[in-house]
Amino acid sequence: MKTPILQKYESRLVEVNDQLCYFLFSDAEVEAHLAKNTSEIATKFTTDIFPDNRFSERLHIKVSTLSIFRKQALNTLVGVSLIAAVEYMLYYIEEIESYRASVLPSVHDSLRNDKPEEQLANKLKEWLGKAPDRAIIKTIKYLRLRRNHIAHLSEEMSQDFNSLVKNDAHHLNSYWKSKKTEIYDFDFSNPNFSSFSENEALALINLTRVCLKIIDEKILSTITIPEIAQYEIVEFLENKAFNKLAISKRSSKFRGALKRKYGVSIGCNEMEFEAYENNA
Repeated sequence: MKTPILQKYESRLVEVNDQLCYFLFSDAEVEAHLAKNTSEIATKFTTDIFPDNRFSERLHIKVSTLSIFRKQALNTLVGVSLIAAVEYMLYYIEEIESYRASVLPSVHDSLRNDKPEEQLANKLKEWLGKAPDRAIIKTIKYLRLRRNHIAHLSEEMSQDFNSLVKNDAHHLNSYWKSKKTEIYDFDFSNPNFSSFSENEALALINLTRVCLKIIDEKILSTITIPEIAQYEIVEFLENKAFNKLAISKRSSKFRGALKRKYGVSIGCNEMEFEAYENNA
């Protein structure tokens, strides 16, 4: 079961991952093409080797320097992809907190912290009745700070980022290696934060997606199916066309709407539906 919030942002992260995979696929084809006769064509230009490519003249560099451009292209693409992925993650956190507050309001909904992952952790502690796994919160922090490092064109690590890597990298490496999540030997202690290997690029996007999934599961564990149904029926009843239908049809359509939103069948018989309707 997933919240509609997760489904929205998870699909965006899939798009980021797919575009990254497309680049890696295309780059591998270029590498294979160049590897056939590297020694013979190294001094030639892109216009000589790729005469049918309409962008070869615009690039117009020696084939021997293409490897440098390819590495720079990978770093740029991964940097932009990470910035986008972390933006999706932060918007998700903001929206999932709002969703939880709407489904089951509590006095803890107003908790605030300048660091979004800490604000989430403080709220989860109250909603769950216990503190969430700090490894997840620290991973979110790592992703946010690495995004900042790239987006702000920082030459040196921020004090916050340096402290995180120094104190938590070993624990985070051990934590994720113990999980089934594929992070391709990603190393949180690697000091080279502005460049990326192919596997590191894939790991960063995957870590973002998995963190969102774990948060979503935690949020859903704090609310019940009846509370979700009571929340969702308000929007459902805004469609006045349903008012003309028999209650059996209305409850059936409501179950269908819940399944589309949450990805699983959620039971709601006619008596339950009528109770939700009366309380809306």
